[in-house]
This record gives sequence, C-alpha cells and structure tokens, in this order.
Amino acid sequence: MEKPPFVDDIIIKNCLSGILLRSPMVSGFLKEIRVPRLPYNVSLVAAADIPGKNHLAGSGTGVPIFPKEELAYYGQPVALILGPDPVKLRELAEQCEVLAESAPEPAEPGEPFLERNYHAGNAGEAFEKAWKVVEGSYTTGIEDPWPSDPAGAVAVPGPASSMTIRTATQWPGHVRDSVSGALDIKPVSVTVEPARLEIHLEGKLITPSLLSCQAALGSYCRKKPVKLVLKRDEDFRYSPKSLRAEIRIRTALGKGGQILGTDLTVRAHFGAFGIFAGEILDRIALGALGAYNHESLSLRAGAYSAPIPPAGPTPGFGLAQGFFAAERHASRIADTLGEDPSEWRKNFFLRRGKSLPAGTAVRENPPVEELLDTAAALSDYRRKWAANELLRKNRRKNPPDRDNPARNFNLNEPFRGIGIALAYQGSSFLYHPGTGRTEEGIELTLEKDGALVISTDFPWGDNQLHPWKTLAAKILGVEELRISRTGVSGKPLPEAGPACLSRSIAVITGLVEKACVAIRKQRFRNPLPITVRRYYHAGRARAWDQYPCDENAFSPLSWGSAVVEAEIDPVEYVPRIRGIWMALEGGTILAEDRARKSLANSAIQALSWAMKEKTGYTGGRITALPYPLPRMEEAPKVGIDFLWSEGKPGGIGELPFYTVPAAYVQALSQALDYPFQAYPAGSGDIWGAVQNLFAPEERE
Repeated sequence: MEKPPFVDDIIIKNCLSGILLRSPMVSGFLKEIRVPRLPYNVSLVAAADIPGKNHLAGSGTGVPIFPKEELAYYGQPVALILGPDPVKLRELAEQCEVLAESAPEPAEPGEPFLERNYHAGNAGEAFEKAWKVVEGSYTTGIEDPWPSDPAGAVAVPGPASSMTIRTATQWPGHVRDSVSGALDIKPVSVTVEPARLEIHLEGKLITPSLLSCQAALGSYCRKKPVKLVLKRDEDFRYSPKSLRAEIRIRTALGKGGQILGTDLTVRAHFGAFGIFAGEILDRIALGALGAYNHESLSLRAGAYSAPIPPAGPTPGFGLAQGFFAAERHASRIADTLGEDPSEWRKNFFLRRGKSLPAGTAVRENPPVEELLDTAAALSDYRRKWAANELLRKNRRKNPPDRDNPARNFNLNEPFRGIGIALAYQGSSFLYHPGTGRTEEGIELTLEKDGALVISTDFPWGDNQLHPWKTLAAKILGVEELRISRTGVSGKPLPEAGPACLSRSIAVITGLVEKACVAIRKQRFRNPLPITVRRYYHAGRARAWDQYPCDENAFSPLSWGSAVVEAEIDPVEYVPRIRGIWMALEGGTILAEDRARKSLANSAIQALSWAMKEKTGYTGGRITALPYPLPRMEEAPKVGIDFLWSEGKPGGIGELPFYTVPAAYVQALSQALDYPFQAYPAGSGDIWGAVQNLFAPEERE
C-alpha cells in the first residue's frame, strides 16, 4: 500500500497559506493585534472568530486554540494570518504587532495544581528500624521529540459545513472531535485523512490537533482550503517537549537488603495547561517504585505549571522518568550493600501475587531472572562488572594526587563502567484519555473476492500492517488485506484511540485477532461479505486506592532488561558507548525483524536523550538549538534477544526508554566512582565528576 504524502507535500488548488502570530510575552494579557492595511485577499482570524469551543477536545488536553485574553507562554499562537502568496504573506506577518501587558511574576513558587498522596503500611516505623537508609535525588531533563517530518495541517471545506483535515497525527479521533467542537459541527462532518507519519516519539498527539483546529478555522472563515505548516525552528521552539521531573527516594533497608519502607517525593513540571497531567504524574510515581517489592510506602507527588510551552507526553507517558529514578536507586542500593546490581534485582523484584501500587495485580511470575541472565550473557556483564569494580576500589585506595602526577598512572587508561537496568511495560492508559467516547474498536469485513478489509481510523504503518497480515493469513487463510478509513457497514466507525504506548500491538492487533476468529466462525454458515466489530473494554480498578483506573493498563506486562557499557577517554573525557544489549519478553512476537529494528532505533534515541540533549528555558524562552543526533559512526552496536513465549502479544516498544538511560548513567557512575543522578549526562558532567577523583573526601 502506498504511503500517504508528507503534509508539506500536499498541493491543493486555490489553497491559502497560513502563518501564526505569536505572543511576545512569557505571561501576560493580550491587548490588541495591530495589522497593516491588508490586501483584499489577506485576512486575520483569532479567538473571536471561533464559532464553537475554544479548546481542544478531551480530558487533560484543554489547550486553547487561540487565547482570548490570558497569555500562557512566550510564542503561544494568538492569531492566524491567511493569504494566497506565501512570500507576501510572510512580509505582512512581520509587519503585524501583538500588543500585550506583562503579568507580574509570582514572588514564591506556585502550589501544585494536582497532587497525589498515598500511604501503605507504616513507612515511619520502617525507617526507625532500618539497618541502612539509602537516599537519592534524581532528575530527568527536558527532551524534544525532534520529529523527522514537518508539523502542519491542511483543511479543505466541503458541502453542508463539512471539513476534511489532512495532518500527520497519532490520534485522528482527537483531531476530528477537536475540529468539530471548534467549528460547532457534528463529528461525522469532519473527515481526517492522516498524512505520512514518521518516527514521532509521542510528539504527534496534541500539536496536530491544535494546528488542525487553527487551519480549519481559517478555512471555515474564508471558505477556501488552508495549509498551515510550521518551519522547523518554529516547531522546535514552541511545540511541546517532555517534562522535567525531580524525584527523591529514601529507602529503609533490612539486613538482608530487602526494602522495609520507601519515602517517595515527585515534582513534575508541566509547563502551561498540564496536558495529561493525571496520567503522567501517576506513571512517574509508579515507575519510580520500579519492579520491586516495597513493604511500606509513603508517596507525595505534585504537578507544577510554568509559563513555558506545555510539556507533552514522551514514550511511556512518565514511566521513562520514573524508571530512570527507580533503576538508578536500585543500583545505588546494591553499591551500598557491596553487591552486583543484577543480583540484588533478582532477589527483590515483584513476584506473582503482588500488586502494583496502582492496583494491578502481577498475575504471572515475571521472567526477571532469565531476562537479567540473558542480558548479562549477551554483554559479558558479570566479568566486566567485577573487573571494573576492582579498578574502582583500587582508585579509592590509591587516589590520584595533583601534586605528584607520577602517582597518577591509573588515570592514563580509559575509564570503563557497565550498568544494568530492569523495567516493565503495559499497553494502555490508566485513565481513559478519550474525547467523550467510551468505546474504542475496529471493523473487519471479509469480502466476496476473498479480501479482508480492516476499517479503522488508527494511523497504521508498515509496522502495524505486517502483524495484521500475519494474523489474517494464519486465522482466515487470507492473502489480500485492504485498509479503509470509512468502513463498509455504513455505520460510523468507532474511534480506535491514539497510537501510543504500543497500543498498535497489544490493543489494536488484539482486536484484529478477535475479529478474525469471529469471522472464521461465521464464514461457512453465512454468505459473504461478513462484517464484525470488536471493542476494547477497560477494566475497573482503583489507582492508589482512590482514583478509578483501567486494571488492564498493565495486563499483560511486558518485561525488559538492558546493559550499557561505557568508556571515557582520559584526555578529552568524552564518553564512548561500547555496546547496548537488551533482553525482552513480550508474549508472541509477530514480526521479529521489524521488532528488532524498531527496538535498536529506540535504544539509540534513548541513549541520545541521556547523553546529548541540553534543552532548557531561561526566562520562559528556549535556550538551546536542537541537540546533535549521534552520527552513524557514533552509534553503538545493539544486541537484542527475546524470551520466546506463546502469550498474548504485549508492547515492548517503550522498554528501551525505560532502561537504557539508567544503565548508561550507572555505567558512568561505576567508571568514575561518582553517583550521577541525572540525565542528560555528557562531557561537561563527566568533567565535573573527574574533579571528584582528586577530592576523595567529597565522594559518596
């Protein structure tokens, strides 16, 4: 099947171009938009022109299309200028002036707009009885998804107030419902035709809906097609990034190394609007507890806003930030006990019969020991860890001396370290992120010509088509597969939900399998065509004993372990990655080659985030240009092995983001005998740690 074009390559006759005018204030109040004398074919649309709702659809995504008065961050879009000539339009846009009044800065940091408090057992008593207490504060920086395809939308008006939207989106249903709400038309009057969607890292969930609403508003007002495409620099500066998370963990240990009690504090910085705040905050806290058994727990988590672009989801919706803290802390516990970190993990992971704090029971005994052993065997972890540990202890006994360089023979060799990490992954949301529709599903039709038609609004690609073809051939013996976005039954298609959290494998592919089985039961009794629908039904549980959530969010669980080996040059102090090795268990793997390629790419991206990115804001404005991606010659080898099983296919695509950063930072920590507690961790951070080699009294 031919891939759709990039949104930037879509050409429509008589199409108007759009350019966004943006807020000049970090925070404040919009007073006026001054425009020059505009030609007859150029116009401006703003909040006052919106006939319907001035915000995106759905819970947790209430971003305004254009602000009426209050400005939330520097660069927030306030209006759209439209015209037929892009060059002339750019000249006119530069002459426009957005007048705003700056809001006073708060004297004190704001209170969290969302909090979680949870207690299990008596953590206070556990700390009183503790044999040892291990404490750490872990920080994950702001990351940009840096999509390889342009961000934009094309809106084409149709008869009877209908509208067709073409955009690269992970969530066509959200685009449809947001546009219908903004224009005050029925959802069935909005057709979404997804443009080509490349690697997105969850960066195409919210921005496409916002751009689609803005383009659709211009099309609605001018009665002409409108094309709105962001320039690369514009997209980087003003589109959502990941959030910054600060996680503090105190652990009370028994003499056997078991966790008697945990005190966990989470501060998550969401920027403006708090997109998916409840989902992400709970996932950070859940991930920060790792895959380990905590006999008692005291948890406090808060979500904070700031006048910067809204922090959106990245792979895992917060689990990546949480697991980084959990896995770094697990390695620090093992270091404190003088144990191999892989062995400590084997002794204290969650086993069958236990429950995650969010309420989901661990139904099967996780293959943690086999995963850790497999990753260790692939990487020769145990021999390397023991050798590196011996070198680290020797440096402690014979610290380098600034005044006597002759003693510093052990600083002339590369510093080497190796780290290991463990994580699990679910494949659905804790809380339904929908737009008012409670059922998500697909429609399948076995046609008279023997072809199987899958009708769905899910933004499919080659990675999704291959498993669907495999199931169609296995269950129905069908070779020809066609995809429809309109359905053949005549009924409106159910929304399939967003393409994230590996839902394509665990949820959508599961529905395809159920529908194929249902057709197989009917095909010899009923005439063709046969059409069936299957829906995903959320379970019911209580997250943190309070909030209703989907008990199937982490059922089944997929598991993964990663090892990263790092070497640090003793002259330039530049880290070099000698290898990444991963072992994963995710039920039946329907497309092994594609899974390996996808996981290897994700591992390199996760490593790049952990090593290189330095995105941040000063005074509400971004302070760095896009971070440098690793060159081909810098990319390390990635070894991947699967634990094969015949279980239900589970999502494994986010596991590199949960494990690789923590394993990398642990490798640096062992190499330099320094407790790195944040990522990204690059050359500047390494140089600071090297100074610690000359000041052993400051070492942990």
